[in-house]
Amino acid sequence: MHDQSYYVHLESLKDFVRELETQIHAMAKPNDFLLTLGEEPLLFGEFGEAGSLADAHRAAVAEMQGLLDQVRSAIGFAQDVTTTVADGYQHADQSVAGDLHASGAVTGLLDPVLGLLGGGNTDGSRKG
Repeated sequence: MHDQSYYVHLESLKDFVRELETQIHAMAKPNDFLLTLGEEPLLFGEFGEAGSLADAHRAAVAEMQGLLDQVRSAIGFAQDVTTTVADGYQHADQSVAGDLHASGAVTGLLDPVLGLLGGGNTDGSRKG
């Protein structure tokens, strides 16, 4: 049977969250630019094709803004999920480490290891 265990590198998850945050901030620049496109009237001229072009331009800008909002939402969701997963694993690791330390202190299982490392006495206390 294959090993079913897995490895989670918490710092990599945190790096991923930071990169997602960078991407969200980068999305603000094109969105800000798109907002400025809608502020000024388009000076294409006073003929039918110019009016059609202005309408198409406004529709394209609105669609791009909508797409940027969707991407920003998706990145924000991925950031939230990744943060939740990383926090969960970190809390689980801390809990297991605390339980192992408490178990080792009660049973004296860590005494030989601590003795080899020069960090413990045979009575389970740490050298000071």
